[in-house]
Amino acid sequence: MTDDATRRAAWEDGDDDRDGGASALDALGEYSPVSEEEADQVLAALFTVTNPARTVSATAAIGGRLQQIALSANATDMTEAELAEEICVLADLARQKAQAAQHAVIVQQMRSMGHDSVMTSGFLERDMDLPSPETVEARRAEVFAARYPFDDEA
Repeated sequence: MTDDATRRAAWEDGDDDRDGGASALDALGEYSPVSEEEADQVLAALFTVTNPARTVSATAAIGGRLQQIALSANATDMTEAELAEEICVLADLARQKAQAAQHAVIVQQMRSMGHDSVMTSGFLERDMDLPSPETVEARRAEVFAARYPFDDEA
């Protein structure tokens, strides 16, 4: 996939064809190294982060766009400010988790075309601000340790 196609696909991801343009998958067209069905599965992938109390969950699509916030009945035990902060923190972690998946897919595709995985990963994280799965997991662990210090599941 060319850099222009990658940028175009990232830009058009989730535009819902409001401007009458092609979808991200259509923009890739014949350049996609996977079948249309496989690409649809990747684009439809969702990534969820749930707090240890299981009161708040945030779900993002592979590009990082927030798709859903789910609250349990016990979420009413939090104040409005606590709930708002919890939603924001988990939504950000879900966004990062989804972007890390995008990072992993790009590294895998570039490796299949003969590019060095370490250099590709470094470029994506440093120059494209697309975090690696390792970076996101470390960030999640850091946030969970700070927010939920007495919870065994964090």
